[in-house]
Amino acid sequence: MATETKYGVISDVHRDSKIVPIAINVLKKLGAEKLILNGDIGERQGSLQASQDYVAVILDAVGKSGLEAYVQPGSHETVGSFKPVLNHFKDKYQNLINAFEVQKVENRGHHLVFLPGSDFVCGGEYQIGNNEEIPSGLYIPTDEGIISYNLQVHKALMVQGQFRGLLHYVNMHDLKKLVNDGEKTVAVCHVPRKFDSVDGAVDVAYFGEKVDGSVISGVIVEDLIRKQYGDVSEGEMRLIATANGLTLKKENRGNEDLRNLYAELRITKAVSGHFHESGFRAHDGKVNPVQQNAFVDELYWNSGQLDLGQTGILTVSDEKVSYQNV
Repeated sequence: MATETKYGVISDVHRDSKIVPIAINVLKKLGAEKLILNGDIGERQGSLQASQDYVAVILDAVGKSGLEAYVQPGSHETVGSFKPVLNHFKDKYQNLINAFEVQKVENRGHHLVFLPGSDFVCGGEYQIGNNEEIPSGLYIPTDEGIISYNLQVHKALMVQGQFRGLLHYVNMHDLKKLVNDGEKTVAVCHVPRKFDSVDGAVDVAYFGEKVDGSVISGVIVEDLIRKQYGDVSEGEMRLIATANGLTLKKENRGNEDLRNLYAELRITKAVSGHFHESGFRAHDGKVNPVQQNAFVDELYWNSGQLDLGQTGILTVSDEKVSYQNV
């Protein structure tokens, strides 16, 4: 007889960390037995202390919940604002688990594998990549490239005013060492693999692209235009954006290399966040919608942005999974 495990999933907490304890209480009432914090639980504040305090509110709430919780960074966390705070609360609360230290969990007939970080960092320092020549680990970026972390070099660069932050590189090919049964595996990563349809996929991004290739959220662009020009049509919106050096685009921005890796490892179940405009979407590999509470063999689910009140529950029963948007 199959045994179910319910995981409450939280990610993308950019505005107010105090929403987390509220979300946890809701998830517990809905039967969540464990928690997954899937990135962007740290947001750069005005100072390092303020950034650490932001993460601390979240991790303290998770620790007090008593639920076993797997924690990993996404696009926004810096090493200094995230790692020491997680270490502190991991020592205080035994239910907190650092996904860097436990990248695979075997539980009740299924496997969870964690890939921390993001391929598109927004001020963060946890970078997912596919260069097999670079092992996962902590590095210092320099003018000559990256070097393995060295405290003396760190101090010297600080004195010289040349320190530009840290890089914790996460090699996605580490999954090859972890996955031995793709059908039993659920991949947990802040960023999704790439898909081929903008209609309902978990990796769809809406953004304004500048001439230099940099991007800004399409929602932010629209808000700025409406504040200045009022209620304009979609066509007028695009013309105004173009006149201001922005091209509005809607594209699949998931990770192509991650798609290839999942296919190689036969992973067909994955939980992501990251793309706010695609929150609460769920589908199979061909982007056919998957209904809530339906147990399936193939599921790609964006659990949503907690800033918008979006969270959810992943239920795993042997090799099948279902989801519930909350």
